[in-house]
Amino acid sequence: MRLLDSQNRIIELFSRFVTQVKGAGALGRTDINKVSETILVPLLSEVYGYKGLRNLNTTERSNFPAIDLADDEARVAFQITSMTDLGKVKDTIEKFEKYELHEKYDKLFIYVLTEKQKIYSTNVRKTITQDGFNFDIGNHVLDYRDILRKLEGFQVDKTLRVQNILEGNLGVGSTPLSFKEYEQTTESVHLNLLELFFPATLCVADLAIDKESVPRTRKRYRGYYGQRTPRELVQDALEQAELRFGVDWECHQNQILTFHDLSDHNVPLAQLVDQGTVTPIDAGDFYGEDENQERVFKSLLGRCLQQKLYHQGVMWQFQEKEYIFSDEEGAATRIEKWQSKRENERVVFERVMKNNKPEETLHCKHFAFRTQFKIFGGKWYLLIEPDWFFSHDGYRQSHFGSERIDWLKKQENNSHVFNHVRFIVHFLKHDKPSGLFVERYPYPFLTFGELCSFNSAPALDDNTWNPPRTVEEKDSSQLDIFDL
Repeated sequence: MRLLDSQNRIIELFSRFVTQVKGAGALGRTDINKVSETILVPLLSEVYGYKGLRNLNTTERSNFPAIDLADDEARVAFQITSMTDLGKVKDTIEKFEKYELHEKYDKLFIYVLTEKQKIYSTNVRKTITQDGFNFDIGNHVLDYRDILRKLEGFQVDKTLRVQNILEGNLGVGSTPLSFKEYEQTTESVHLNLLELFFPATLCVADLAIDKESVPRTRKRYRGYYGQRTPRELVQDALEQAELRFGVDWECHQNQILTFHDLSDHNVPLAQLVDQGTVTPIDAGDFYGEDENQERVFKSLLGRCLQQKLYHQGVMWQFQEKEYIFSDEEGAATRIEKWQSKRENERVVFERVMKNNKPEETLHCKHFAFRTQFKIFGGKWYLLIEPDWFFSHDGYRQSHFGSERIDWLKKQENNSHVFNHVRFIVHFLKHDKPSGLFVERYPYPFLTFGELCSFNSAPALDDNTWNPPRTVEEKDSSQLDIFDL
């Protein structure tokens, strides 16, 4: 019977898993705990249905306090540990409360990698029933036996998916699964879609600006017939009041829409709204209302991304609708370090001077990228498209920029583009620290998860669908740029 065979194989793989953790613990090795967190993300997601589960130690920061895995939408968190004693349970709960994580997550589970104790003291329950949060030590401390009990009620297809996860991580070699009809060569495929997370609550308020009393301080307006758009009116009002504020807000139906708290009088925008109308609303309710409000929400996310990147030395190039890396403190070259399997360096900005007039700029070469915001299955993603940009002054497009970009892209293959995407992902997930002359703060409203990937996609031969160019083709493509 296929279901029984799969259940028996899962038991065998779990036994191997627990034995390896125990052996590593006996040798004082803790690195297996980190690996286990990665394995448990898809496993717990499949078994318990938490489709938004992610590893906080990789998506947020290393050694995230109190918890390791979380699903923000389901409001569930997991602590992964090989320690089985009551002290570990109490310590986890205390830290969970200390960092006020109970305000974000309704449930906390502690998953023991080996075997949990048969009996825990019930005294621990009395310390954590507050603000609607409750920890039931009998149901919220888990180990592999709880997963096996859940499997008893699964149909064969779901059981096989669980086996597939364990087989891929714990099986020996390429152990065939019972549902495979044939063997085929597969490969991992990464999409240019990056998981995106933002606060669950928006703040809206009615504008309280007397249009007639706010002078036009801007030279040109994008509104029809020279009229100011609501956003331009707010910008003029801020300038009139000698207030400075970022761009991470949007106007909609004579209201301000933002993740900032408009009831906080320290927020400059709060001075331009009717405080009696300040209302927190669910972000999902807003963008889920209709296509127009989804479009407005995407525009707000774009403004937030602009604000985040501005403080990281990446400018929004309005004409080309893309982000470009700028120079740092006037230096002719900007190099960014980033981490993949090893530490790498990448030149993201380079100023080239004229040969006959060394004091004049010939062009500036910028690494760049375009973005779109997508929602699939209730989850949000940032679509990333790497690009290049050439300017003649550090911002405005060079007249010969398109020809230079064409030449650069002809030199790139699939691996180059993938490395571009990986660098952008690393840059987005790791805020640059403050420098000698620049003070930076982590942007609070946008965080990022992992690139979407498929681990069992049919393998494609790159040379078949994208054959390498001949020497003659390479030589002819190089002539285009040098003839400028």
